[in-house]
Amino acid sequence: MRVSPNKRKSMAMMPGAVMKLKRTTVMLGLNERKNMRMNAAGSSPILRRKCVEFAVKTRTLDGVAIVNCGGKLILEKEAAALCRAVSELVKSYQTVVVNLDGVAAIDGSGLGTLAECIRDAKEAGCTLIFCRVPRRVREVMDLTQLSSQVNIVASEAEALERSRAAA
Repeated sequence: MRVSPNKRKSMAMMPGAVMKLKRTTVMLGLNERKNMRMNAAGSSPILRRKCVEFAVKTRTLDGVAIVNCGGKLILEKEAAALCRAVSELVKSYQTVVVNLDGVAAIDGSGLGTLAECIRDAKEAGCTLIFCRVPRRVREVMDLTQLSSQVNIVASEAEALERSRAAA
């Protein structure tokens, strides 16, 4: 049964009146926009979500695991990929080096991921070293005092020297 908007207002004003409304989901009026892109068939609009790419590559050198990161560490999905990689490596290696040179941006999810990596490494008894940290990322890490929880070095070579000294 459809109720007109005027009748709805008058019913809501009546004491003891209870209205049951059907909850529906509306698509933001996409069909009404003239500049909306359509799919190849021309029948339905294309909704685009900006995807951020983040690459995690791992390798070993002299018994040390090295994780190279590239992209923006700004969404939970990307942050989780880094966390999974590091948490698996700290179980198997004494030293893990995370090269953050390719990280273009970081947000709260990314910082939380780095903190989680640090925690996992400490729990596993592994030495975690961050190297080639970009200036802006380092500023955020310093601001949140995350940089005081981990070794940060300028290069991979220096990180490998520290790992040898720790062994």
